[in-house]
Amino acid sequence: MIVLDSLSLPSGLMWTDQYASQAVVQTVKRTLAGSLVVFHAGHPAGREITLESPQDSGWLTRAQVEALALLAASPGASYVLQIHDETYQVMFRHHEPPALDARPLWPYDQPRASDFFLVTLKLISL
Repeated sequence: MIVLDSLSLPSGLMWTDQYASQAVVQTVKRTLAGSLVVFHAGHPAGREITLESPQDSGWLTRAQVEALALLAASPGASYVLQIHDETYQVMFRHHEPPALDARPLWPYDQPRASDFFLVTLKLISL
C-alpha cells in the first residue's frame, strides 16, 4: 500500500532509487604532512524517493493525477508518505523538475476521467 497525504496510490509504483540514496556524507582532506583526515556524519534527511509507473502496472487514474497535481502545486508543503510498512515526511523535489510527470497510458484526443496515466513522482524526505 502506498499513501501520500490521504491519497491512495497503486502498490505497483516502483521506488526506483530506494538503494541509491546516501545515508552517510563524507569529506576527505590531507594534512600538510600527508596524513588523511576523514570527516563523516549520518545523513538521515534528504533521501530521494522517486516513484515510477512501470509500463505494465502502477497506473493512476486521471482523478489521482489531478489530486497529485494539487499537492505538488502547494509551495513548501510537506506530506506524510506511507510506502508499504515505512513512513516518511516528504516534499516534492521541485529543484529537479518536473516533480510530477504524468503521461497518458493511451493518448486520446478527448481525455476521459477513466483514462490511466504513467507517472513519475519525485519526492525528498525531511
